[in-house]
Amino acid sequence: MSDAGVLVVERFNAAWHRGDMAAVSACLAEDVTYSPSAWDGAAVTLRGRDAVCRAFADQFGPGPTLGAVRSAGDRVLCEWGWPRAEDGTVLRGVDLYLVEGGLIAAKDVFSKITAGD
Repeated sequence: MSDAGVLVVERFNAAWHRGDMAAVSACLAEDVTYSPSAWDGAAVTLRGRDAVCRAFADQFGPGPTLGAVRSAGDRVLCEWGWPRAEDGTVLRGVDLYLVEGGLIAAKDVFSKITAGD
């Protein structure tokens, strides 16, 4: 599963950076869940391809620099980071995916803001 998991997440990432919602959607299971990082209060977990794609549509645009995609079993991890902000802080994180049947069944986002690298 690990190679298939890495491939689907890499396809997802490439589609995301192109702004190709049809290709993003094709990487997602019908019953996918998405749990974003909490910025202003408790994060809400979205359920279902349609709801998740609606949320993703508002997020397309320039994105963070992505690190390598790694897997262990049905879990796939992708590190990412934004460039240093004017105040010197850096937003970095990881996306943790659950891949089942060759599709992304869950995407969980974890992030932190640090005073530098």
